[in-house]
Amino acid sequence: MQRPERLEDQVHFLLSTLVQRELRDPELGFLTLTAVRLSPDRSVAKVYFTVLPANGGDQEAQEGITRKALGRAAGFLRTQLATRLKMKRVPELRFFPDSTLNAGNHMETLLSEIEQERAARPADPDAADTAEA
Repeated sequence: MQRPERLEDQVHFLLSTLVQRELRDPELGFLTLTAVRLSPDRSVAKVYFTVLPANGGDQEAQEGITRKALGRAAGFLRTQLATRLKMKRVPELRFFPDSTLNAGNHMETLLSEIEQERAARPADPDAADTAEA
């Protein structure tokens, strides 16, 4: 593994640990940090997160609340990273909701709909004959 990926993994691990053990903001809820991507000059870290809405609430509203809470904690998190990482400059932290889980769920729904349509369609004997030829 190359150095940038190792550094991203290390920042991801440290941030996840800090969020889980050190932050006491009730607005964070059920938060999972999914990925960290560093800019080429390592001055900015994009931190991607997912959050489980409380009591079946609105996903987008909960993401907004969580993003604001993480923004308030960014200074603390960055200071803690500086004490644990040996870097000249600790990257600026920017938080983004991770949409890959939602995209995956959407793809799964589409594939299951296609499969249901195939099962509901009557078998066409002419199509089977041309496929065998």
